[in-house]
Amino acid sequence: MKTLRDRPLQRAALSVVVAAAFPAYSFAAGSAGVAQFIAGDVNVLRANGRAEALAKGKPLESGESILTGTAGRAQVRFSDGGLVSLQPNTEFKIANYVDEADPKQDRFLVDLLRGSMRAITGLIGKRNRENYKVTTTTATIGIRGSGFSVGYNPDGSLGITTELDAIEVCNAGGCVGLTAGESVRVINSSEAPVRTNVRANVPTPPPTQEAVVAGNQTTSDGKPAIVPPPVTQAPVKQVFTDLAAAVAFTDRTTTNSVVESYYPEAGAAVLTSFLSGKPIDFDSLDSRNVLTQFRSTPGLTTMEKGALGVPADADFVGWGSWVTGQKIVAGSTTAIESVHFVMGRPTPTAQMPADNMQGTYQLAGGTAYSSTLGAGQLVGGSLVAYFGAYSPGQGYGNLDLTTRFGGNDYGITNNVDINNSKITSTSGTNVAGFFTGNNASRAALVYSAPSVTGAGPGAGKVSGAAVFQQTNLVLSPPL
Repeated sequence: MKTLRDRPLQRAALSVVVAAAFPAYSFAAGSAGVAQFIAGDVNVLRANGRAEALAKGKPLESGESILTGTAGRAQVRFSDGGLVSLQPNTEFKIANYVDEADPKQDRFLVDLLRGSMRAITGLIGKRNRENYKVTTTTATIGIRGSGFSVGYNPDGSLGITTELDAIEVCNAGGCVGLTAGESVRVINSSEAPVRTNVRANVPTPPPTQEAVVAGNQTTSDGKPAIVPPPVTQAPVKQVFTDLAAAVAFTDRTTTNSVVESYYPEAGAAVLTSFLSGKPIDFDSLDSRNVLTQFRSTPGLTTMEKGALGVPADADFVGWGSWVTGQKIVAGSTTAIESVHFVMGRPTPTAQMPADNMQGTYQLAGGTAYSSTLGAGQLVGGSLVAYFGAYSPGQGYGNLDLTTRFGGNDYGITNNVDINNSKITSTSGTNVAGFFTGNNASRAALVYSAPSVTGAGPGAGKVSGAAVFQQTNLVLSPPL
């Protein structure tokens, strides 16, 4: 295979073009790009499975993933001059990047797994447009121009807006070409993209600002004028009396892994808005007026959260994780860590699927953690529910999860019990959760597994949260 050394004049000419269009950046040999801007909580999952904080100026390579936290943002400058800007709660993978100044070999193939981004095309997109693609969970974006935005909506759909020239958005349902300023919405992977007047949801929250000197302005006594930082409003508390919560965590005093659930009949759940950009704390007051509170560590930045819909929706599901926090019961505090939770509105009994119905679910979101192997990813999962298989309202389900640690995939399989809208398990993997939405359209649960298949002895407990979307509901086949 030819290298850049074989084409010095061609490379020099291209370098002049890049230098004219973009500021100069130093790229390490073999790197795909460099982090040119970082704000808030941003981590990189290296190709060897090691996760670390991403700092400005750090190189990035093909096969690596960038994960931004609730207030995290990042900008990546690629070696071909391309730019990608990542917004909060985003997972972005550089799947296959090759910059050899050769249209036949060049590749810019990336995955947007959650969150939102804005992209400006570099030289690879100009040399070979067919080799520049952004893949999402529901569609693939092919470049035909030089700029676009793409973001997942709270309901799980995808919004895409082109900014310069043209792009093409394709999935199993068909392709739609967009010119500058046009937008589409992608509902799922099988329905064709639909044109819309709503632009892609790509928020750009400003970084926290400190007081600064206001240019050459002065006060009445001749001193430099100081502009105070903007006033940040406290997140709005939203109070609901019909939410359920399930929590998995490790008790730091005993190192025991715990799974707990809190249901509406026990009292009220209070949460901070999922859209506030702040940690999610929640309370539960049971029928005996015993108050249980979960509080994240003040100032905590290492966390993640996601949601399908908003808390007022009947089928709302939210999930998240903290590294450390506290559980407070009737004023007594316990330090906890590796906290994972789901929250939502359980399906009323009258809206649950009829007995002897079979529901199939695919993973729609979640978290993953291993106390021994370190932070990981939840990369796949499914749930098959057999409603009313035992008796009215009583059934069972088969849960399958795939977690990734250290570049290896490990499986978690378990049978769960279904009691109307509740999901539980009393053996093997501890599970607690619920169905939500009409006909149990979604499922949310937390889990704590004593081990993972294929990890070998000493792999340690794995805990996390998983959310599923129903893909099929049919009459169960006879046993």
